Amino acid sequence: MTRVVQTSGRSKLWSDRLHILFLAMWLMSPSLINAARNSTGQTWAEHDIWDVLMESYPSKMLPRRNTTHGTLCKVNLLIRGISKVDDMKMEYTIQLTLRQEWNDDRLAFDDRGVHEYLTAPDPEKIWTPDLFFQNEREGHAHSLMAPNVLLRLYRNGDIMKSSRITLTLACPMDFHFFPMDRQVCEIRLASYGFTKDDLDLQWSTLGSSVQVAAGLNLPRFILNEVKTDTCTSTTSTGVYACLKVSLFLERRWAYFLVHTYIPSIMMLFISWISFWISPESTAPRIVLCMAPLFGLASIGTNVNDQVPQVSYTKASDVWFGFCNILLFSALVVAAIVNYRKRMDKLKETQQKDRMEYGRDFNLEAQHRLMGPSKSAPSGEEEEAVSKPKPKGRPCCFGRLCLPFDRVEKIDYLARFLFPGKDYNPWLASNTKYWYFMQRAQNSSASFAVIFLIFNIIYWPCYLSKYD
Repeated sequence: MTRVVQTSGRSKLWSDRLHILFLAMWLMSPSLINAARNSTGQTWAEHDIWDVLMESYPSKMLPRRNTTHGTLCKVNLLIRGISKVDDMKMEYTIQLTLRQEWNDDRLAFDDRGVHEYLTAPDPEKIWTPDLFFQNEREGHAHSLMAPNVLLRLYRNGDIMKSSRITLTLACPMDFHFFPMDRQVCEIRLASYGFTKDDLDLQWSTLGSSVQVAAGLNLPRFILNEVKTDTCTSTTSTGVYACLKVSLFLERRWAYFLVHTYIPSIMMLFISWISFWISPESTAPRIVLCMAPLFGLASIGTNVNDQVPQVSYTKASDVWFGFCNILLFSALVVAAIVNYRKRMDKLKETQQKDRMEYGRDFNLEAQHRLMGPSKSAPSGEEEEAVSKPKPKGRPCCFGRLCLPFDRVEKIDYLARFLFPGKDYNPWLASNTKYWYFMQRAQNSSASFAVIFLIFNIIYWPCYLSKYD
């Protein structure tokens, strides 16, 4: 019994050795493999082929290291999503599927078309290019349920490796045109340890080099265009191959139009209402100038908090700066009007005092000249003397000045021609009222024209960057 068991064990051992021998002959010589396969009637499984290939495979050595031509690695990218574009840190987070293709003749095999390709059970045992992202700040490979890595080996030694990764990449930004700016963010991929003579990088020529997942949508930007290029990197240790992807991101500035530009324009209109308020109402005029000034400062602060502090002037700074100048000018005009009103009242008071003092002095001198023999003036005469006569000051409409009596006639004529209108003779004859109304119209019109000219220059200047 013991002899039978030993005999069966030896036969099994010899059978395994023959299987391995036949597999080695299959991989080395197709004719011998065909003869062995015809004689045995068996087809080797993938794991058996991998076992033979991995027996003496140097996974740390570069393919074709001793040849005149280096290894060529073709790269293909799939942009799955861009989750965040951080203006403050000047970085963005992107999820990619990185595909690499190269040839390793040490892993070539010939199974007469039995397997189209082999899937590596352990990709870490295969040599892969030492690629890294030059502008990477953070990154990780996905391996929640299983490592998201795929490696396929074809019969001629071609290898395709696909992996899913998430990266946080640096993106230097230019805010000269903010918030109508367009940023260009890059993905720079290069070899870390092998020079261009040993490992050369090239964009894949089959299909598009960079694909974008359908339905990619960003809340604050629009992905307009994707361009690929090369960026050979030269350092003190040699020349290294490098590939570059440029992502053109256009900011969605409709949010700023609704929450920044339109409110600031409304605040300017509110400040111009103060020109139509009577100079006697000092408090309302000041409030209508100060409130929009504080509101505009608050909006400007909120906008500037969304971008980093830069040493140059942004488009938003130009807008808020000019609006602040207009608001401050309206406040200065209100202060000047208040000052002029106070000075006019002071002059009127002084003139009235001088007139009363002169009338009293003239009456006293007249009594002295008349003497006690002459009769004193009657009450009617004294009342006539004390009653001030109409000054007859002209009423001016621009450069046209009319005397008081002609203004009354014009007012009555206007009543006759336009009976439905309620004309006030006192207002029509009040020079200061018409003077104030004319100044208010001129001031508001001047500010509106200046602001219109500014918009004609501002918008074409900052929107022409897309040409």
